Amino acid sequence: MSPDLKSLPESITAPRTDAIYNCHGYLTKVPVAAIRPFIETFSAPGEVVADFFAGSGMTGIASVISGRKAVLSDISVLGQHIATGYLAEVSPSALRAAAHSVMQEARGRVGDLYKTRRSADNVIVELTRIVWSFTYRCPSCGHQIVYYERIMADGGSAETCPACPQPFVRRKWHRGDDVPVEVVAIGKDGRLAAQPVSEFDRDMIATAGADPRQREVPSLTITEDREMYSRSGLAKVGMTETARFFSPRNAIALLELWRAIDAVDDENLRRKLRFAFTAILPRASKRYQWSPLRPLNAQNQTYYIAPVYYEWNIFELYERKVDASLRSDEELFGGGEQPLFRPRSSRDVIYELNSASHLNHLRDGSVDYIFTDPPFGSNIFYSDMSLFHEAWLGHSTDHQNEAVVHTTGSRKVGAAERYESLLRDAFSEAHRILKDGRYMSVVFGNSSGRIWGLVQRALRDAGFKAAPVHVAILDKGQRSVKGLNSGSEGVVTVDLILTVKKPDRSEVADDARAPSNGDTSSLIREAVSELSAEKARNPSYVYAHVLTKAIQRHLLLDDLHLGDVLVALRKAGYAIDSKTGLMLKAA
Repeated sequence: MSPDLKSLPESITAPRTDAIYNCHGYLTKVPVAAIRPFIETFSAPGEVVADFFAGSGMTGIASVISGRKAVLSDISVLGQHIATGYLAEVSPSALRAAAHSVMQEARGRVGDLYKTRRSADNVIVELTRIVWSFTYRCPSCGHQIVYYERIMADGGSAETCPACPQPFVRRKWHRGDDVPVEVVAIGKDGRLAAQPVSEFDRDMIATAGADPRQREVPSLTITEDREMYSRSGLAKVGMTETARFFSPRNAIALLELWRAIDAVDDENLRRKLRFAFTAILPRASKRYQWSPLRPLNAQNQTYYIAPVYYEWNIFELYERKVDASLRSDEELFGGGEQPLFRPRSSRDVIYELNSASHLNHLRDGSVDYIFTDPPFGSNIFYSDMSLFHEAWLGHSTDHQNEAVVHTTGSRKVGAAERYESLLRDAFSEAHRILKDGRYMSVVFGNSSGRIWGLVQRALRDAGFKAAPVHVAILDKGQRSVKGLNSGSEGVVTVDLILTVKKPDRSEVADDARAPSNGDTSSLIREAVSELSAEKARNPSYVYAHVLTKAIQRHLLLDDLHLGDVLVALRKAGYAIDSKTGLMLKAA
């Protein structure tokens, strides 16, 4: 087919705010709205779209919505679970009824553990959440501080020991036991109200901790060979078992809810209920960060626990997530009791657990188009973070063949070479399964030009035409905290989508020459001189334009880093707005 490239924009903004995207968390998801224009440009209705780094299955969802079939694969057990959960077709009324039933069953087994005594009238009610705080002991005088109390009293972070002049440095002070500091429940007026922790609350916490069911909570060990073991300093705080990230009370509630879900007979309902269950796990854990203004989400890419965190009522979280699943289903399948998808729609998406470098389940030339989103070098370790969910699924991802660049431990040696080899093998398999003359779009983002050069070489070596037919900037809209600080931290907040062609048999790949080294400084100056309001949104946009120029000219920029772009922008009179992350031209 001959794609209409004029209809495909060079910059795609797809905010991560729709019901489908927000229904279940997964690292670096590409919004469905960003995938559909590519599927509809490079394939026709009824054709087959493949994604061999499928993750949570957004390519499959976009394909079905667009009237295509999808063959997905990944090594991620969690990714397959999420994708099949999204596409499990159930009626809204059946899901509501099943969710109510399993929660009622689990509540009965949990008993009074979520009860609290309302301070206003001594009535026993169910709590919504408890706020917990780290404690620290002064290395000079031994005085223990409750971190929450100190920051609330000081209006900010604690600076010194209240009993002596010793400066408070969290990484140097010894951690004590975490303590509950505030309970939130429905007040007499029907509104949420905070109250101090009572002996009644402490008794409930102690009862949960002594419950023998603690030994039955599913858990996986985060072993020393895992990148996140070192990055998150888990051994130092004794957090090498995933079950330890849940409070004793929440661990019991999750266990009983999972058991109730597992007893549901209908396979699709059970799959959808499990999907909602795994979606709440980060917030159900100690990783759910407290804030004086509003709750902060758990950091999906790390095992970080904030010094003040929430223990949130599992049943409230689950009820909200079931509602979110219903909203996602409505967007996917339409309103009412009957799905808008064809009855065979869920069978139009196949998801296999396979390494991207061994697509043995797919025949040569069996795919019409590929849209894929490989892991971005050393940024995120998917399999390490998936342990948190996969402990409950009973099957974990084989991380040995994960396409990542290790930066710690014994696997650091030769990590970049292994990563390039995995990508090259994956792209070679893509070349094999793709029909002649058809296209593959690859989403990628990295602040290092060296990693970009690696990707360019892997695509060329696999047999694709060296010059991409299209390069687009993908902006997912929302910024992370690090993203907002990209002016100082060197964090890229946009990705590139490279679309390359597999040559026809009769076509001469005259541009399949090896890329040469480019002049980084020259390309940066050129990009800065061409700045427009659209291209100068933030440093990442400028960085992406430098990369685009290099890729289109077959140039490698191994020594390019986002920091080089930041320096050039400052010299050109640009500054970064700390609140928005946008660039400002000095007057």
